[in-house]
Amino acid sequence: MLAEKLFKLKSFQRQYEALLILSVSGIIPDLIWETQKENLVAAIDWNNVLGIASALSYSDQNEHLDAALRIAQTAISEDGTSVTQKEGAAVILQSLTNKPAIKLAIERGRISKDFEEHLPLPLKLQKLRSDFENSITLGDQTISLNKFQTRVHNSYLENDAISISAPTSSGKSFILCSIIIEELLKGNRNIVYLVPTRALIAQVEDDLRKLLDKYRLSSVNLTTVPQYDTIQYDSNVFVFTQERLHWFLIEHKEFRLDIIIVDEAHKIEDPYRGILLQQKLEEVISANPKVKVYFSSPFTSNPELLLESISIEGKSEPINTQFIAVNQNLIYCTQVPRKSSLWELNLSLVDKVIKLGTLQMTDRPTSELKKMAFMSVAFSGNSTGNIIYCNGAAQAEDIALVLYDKLSGEPPASQRVKLLIDLVKKTVHSDYRLAKVLERKVAFHYGNMPLLIRQEIENLFKDGEIKYLICTSTLLEGVNLPAKSIFIRKPKRGSRTHLNQSDFWNLAGRAGRWGKEFSGNIICIEPADWQNPPNPEKKKQKIIRALDIIEAKQGELIEYIETDTPRAIAETRQDLEFAFGYYYAKFIQGSLTERTNLEPRLIELFNNVRERVQLPNEIITRNPGISPLAQQDLLEYFRSKTTEAESLIPVYPEDENAHDEYVKLVGRIGKTLSAYPAQLNTSRSILLMNWMSGKPLSYIITAAYNAYQRNEKYAATKNIHVVIREVMDNVETFARFQFAKDSSCYVDILRFFLNECAREDLLENIPQLNLWLEFGVSQKTHLSLLSLGLTRNTVVELSNYITNTNMTKEEALKWITEQDLAVFGLSPIILEDIRLKTTKLVN
Repeated sequence: MLAEKLFKLKSFQRQYEALLILSVSGIIPDLIWETQKENLVAAIDWNNVLGIASALSYSDQNEHLDAALRIAQTAISEDGTSVTQKEGAAVILQSLTNKPAIKLAIERGRISKDFEEHLPLPLKLQKLRSDFENSITLGDQTISLNKFQTRVHNSYLENDAISISAPTSSGKSFILCSIIIEELLKGNRNIVYLVPTRALIAQVEDDLRKLLDKYRLSSVNLTTVPQYDTIQYDSNVFVFTQERLHWFLIEHKEFRLDIIIVDEAHKIEDPYRGILLQQKLEEVISANPKVKVYFSSPFTSNPELLLESISIEGKSEPINTQFIAVNQNLIYCTQVPRKSSLWELNLSLVDKVIKLGTLQMTDRPTSELKKMAFMSVAFSGNSTGNIIYCNGAAQAEDIALVLYDKLSGEPPASQRVKLLIDLVKKTVHSDYRLAKVLERKVAFHYGNMPLLIRQEIENLFKDGEIKYLICTSTLLEGVNLPAKSIFIRKPKRGSRTHLNQSDFWNLAGRAGRWGKEFSGNIICIEPADWQNPPNPEKKKQKIIRALDIIEAKQGELIEYIETDTPRAIAETRQDLEFAFGYYYAKFIQGSLTERTNLEPRLIELFNNVRERVQLPNEIITRNPGISPLAQQDLLEYFRSKTTEAESLIPVYPEDENAHDEYVKLVGRIGKTLSAYPAQLNTSRSILLMNWMSGKPLSYIITAAYNAYQRNEKYAATKNIHVVIREVMDNVETFARFQFAKDSSCYVDILRFFLNECAREDLLENIPQLNLWLEFGVSQKTHLSLLSLGLTRNTVVELSNYITNTNMTKEEALKWITEQDLAVFGLSPIILEDIRLKTTKLVN
């Protein structure tokens, strides 16, 4: 192949190495260059390398495309190249269908906006052909696509199921959202967009809301709340996690679904959520045989596995692309011996390491945190677009404080940042460290933070008003937060699990803002000290289903069932709990076969379980993450309390006896369905009451802090910073996940028991706990406001002025439009949240 021959030419490789050093060194402001710039420029024949890059741009090999993009962007950026050479580089970008890079070059004045007029006729015709082949029409608008997106769209037209694998920043989300719009423009559709975590819901919802407005699809119901009003919509788009899809399917069994999109689909390998995802997909496809399924995952080697995991009518196709949107520079930083403030920078390639030069820090980095903070300032020259990856919320705050002190001379923050500071102090706590560090354009970001605050941090970072953003593993969940540079040192997922190569490159994929930068930097600090040093060879991640891992270690599941699924083990091995639920559901449906050596033994065990479990199959399948044996234990407990049936019903969180009742409720569940530590029952009951009743997070935090201060045992250790993180974590992991799941099962079994003992009169008193816990509110009006897309912060603030607790979505929208919101004294950020989410609905 011509491209491969040209790429391997020694003369080209010599020039390309010089060009690489030139392009990377040139974006590090204070670098002390190892090789002088004039020597690098002298080694490059621009006409020669541009000619070769033109040939490489038509290759399908990753290294060829990366080189073509690198050459084109460097030629455009260098002052020493001629106008003709820059325009030739722009033609290469056109061949790569990289229009954002061309737009960036025009914005920076590197090429003229009318450069195409100067091109020879054959190149003009080539461009017209490329534009035609890589564009689609949505409504009355023509949308430009890159090669990867075009391939996805063509496959969508021909297939009923596709599985996409492409690097971060290749435009996966854009083309999937465009397909949704195309389908809605064709006619009435019911679409589910699945994301693995709550952190991604708001991002996808916001992208779709903007597109619905752009294409005047105001009649489409877009919601993230798994509660469907009696008012029917012609078309619906639901943005759910797998848990919310589960709850939706329970309540709306007959609801027709036309399309299901699974974003971050490689998460099917997650120990327990991956099993639930597999189960829900099977249910949707079984109930909707003609449903179309689209999977999306980052840079995986076997996207076809996802198609093999489902049984769907019609044609399917995996799409595994090498599309390169931005160049990425993998840079190793190591301390120069005997000179602690001088650091050597090396560009790491697959076959070699190239020394770029050194960086002089202004202070000695005497701790691990300072190494990360100081390097981010020294490397960036205190410019914008810097993400620092850290191993947990506490470390994120500590690094932010170091940066705050380091940037003592930073000019005052903008008015937008000051508004966020005010909101943080009001909605979290006046002493929350985020409010302090924001003053110097530093912020931290982790999944447990309130959504509205997290969204505003992301917006300010993208707009350059926050320079340094310290992030946790939320970035690995697919949150779209690209940066100019990402700084990493001994990365872990949480405090224990070291990142593997797949996770590292998924994280590193955030380096490089397509359309805002020509390249992105991955700065690895002291990589030789990492447990899993970064490998410059980007190997595609192999998807392994969580169920396949269970089957490979089937002895663990067998032993778990044989020992009656001990609750203490279930607390730490949710994968076994969900696997039991998955296989048992197939067993009672008659679809568990003997195709593997695991299933015959399971059938034998499940025959015994079925004899012991006296609950209807429907209840068992409604609660897939809880052992049927544990569910039976709860039923037997209820039966021992027949004369006290009414006392088993959860009360409303505002009930005068709510505290005592929830202590008892947590205790019952903790002894049957789960294994809660009894000593936490009281504090957890207070958390649940406050959360469900819609209390502001600041109130919950202050209440917890005051309680600790009254206890001599904790007064010294539970400072306000520890309590803030602890409360946020408890809300997310216990209230919104574990107790929401367990209490939903409790309510199902309670309903069965009340029917069994002829106390149907009590059924209407049972509250809808799972939704209340998931969303942190307990009124229909609250849920209706949330379904408009408003954040909980905004809903809590508005609810102070709403007396009707039973509004529908339409009534809630009408109430908002009739108000003079300025009189309520709300934060401008909250007012903007309301404006963005409701103005388009009204129009």
